[in-house]
Amino acid sequence: MHRDDATTMTCPPGESDRLDRTLARLLPETSRGAARRLIADGRVFVNGRRCQVASRTIWPGTVLRVTGQPGTAAEPEAAPAAGLPILHEDATLIAIDKPAGMPSSPTRTASAGTAQTTLEQQLLARDGRATRLFVVHRLDAGTSGVLLFAKTSTAAAALGAAFSESRIEKVYVARVPGSPATPHGTIELALATAGRKTIVSTSGRPARTDWEVVTTDARSTLLRLRPDTGRMHQLRVHLRAIGHPIAGDRLYGGPAAPRLMLHAERLVVPHPRTNAPLALFAPSPFD
Repeated sequence: MHRDDATTMTCPPGESDRLDRTLARLLPETSRGAARRLIADGRVFVNGRRCQVASRTIWPGTVLRVTGQPGTAAEPEAAPAAGLPILHEDATLIAIDKPAGMPSSPTRTASAGTAQTTLEQQLLARDGRATRLFVVHRLDAGTSGVLLFAKTSTAAAALGAAFSESRIEKVYVARVPGSPATPHGTIELALATAGRKTIVSTSGRPARTDWEVVTTDARSTLLRLRPDTGRMHQLRVHLRAIGHPIAGDRLYGGPAAPRLMLHAERLVVPHPRTNAPLALFAPSPFD
């Protein structure tokens, strides 16, 4: 290890853990709070890629690199955020391919390293001026794929209305265990929130998901999903209800996987300026 410039470590055999806890364990002089600051400052790289998500799951064999001596100020070159793939950008909106493990926007427990803050930093570094982004929808932190932000309050209002009025086409792909008995189907189960989770409840709000089989093998199936509604965790709960919880979904009993195997593949929205359909596509990642 070259502790003067960077510290590079390979995670030893054992159980997986969060990135911040892993760093605190591997760097004895670094507390978990200090590890979080290193991550938020963009000084931590996971398998060669900058990671600013403290809750990211780290598996045995993962290579971690921390730039700069732990406990010192961040190096100037470490400050710019990693480049998020931009799928479309114009004067009113911007869409990215969000990586799995990254929250969409700041929450009470995650204020840095979110897609919104990372993209704002990326645009600042690129353009030399600040760009305020408006949240119009969200993906779960574990979900990858198309994520859209508005650049103006007018565009945010128009897109927000389109989402609330279900004038949006959303397509996801998910890896699930087993194989459904039919090649396609529809799930119509009302959903209600219960703390951090969503449950099937006759007193909940209506929710509908159309699904079809893409490929299947002896152990699992790749499904394409089209939710007609946008309830919290809708796809995850609906698939669990029919006996096929998404792989990697620890909250809803999915089988073990490196991450939540859910990807937002396609989003079609009415453009806030022209009202013409704007189709956004993020290819499914290899995993």
